[in-house]
Amino acid sequence: MQAVADREYAYFCAVGAFDPTDITNAIGLDPSESWATGEGFFARGHAFRRAQSRWKLNSGLDDTHPLNQHVRSLLDALSPYREGLLHAATMARLQIACVGYYQQSFGWELDFELQKLATALSIGFCFDMYSFGDHHEEIVALREQVCVRSQRP
Repeated sequence: MQAVADREYAYFCAVGAFDPTDITNAIGLDPSESWATGEGFFARGHAFRRAQSRWKLNSGLDDTHPLNQHVRSLLDALSPYREGLLHAATMARLQIACVGYYQQSFGWELDFELQKLATALSIGFCFDMYSFGDHHEEIVALREQVCVRSQRP
């Protein structure tokens, strides 16, 4: 039996209750994908409604690259749009979502320079880490679709 390789990826997103066009206009970039609160969609033969709006920008890398490379790629793409990001942060929660699927335990240290740059752009981080063979891989895909995450005040 061949072992399944660990997978990691990250993406930038704005999350909240907003019109995704407002985030596009504020930042000045087109998203990889976006949706608005209340939009309908189908997954696995069932109809759902979006719980939150989401504006998402992919890193452009596949899931074989390390998380720091995904984060660097995103911050390199976003840095020229600092003023727009600061404006978008008044409408939505901005974050880089780091996702990983691992055979064993997870450990990662975010490059401090990248952390400082993200902070200067008003971008936080969230982490979704899973082990292979766990039913959570399917659940995270559905959660991302309905934008169900812990709500911060």
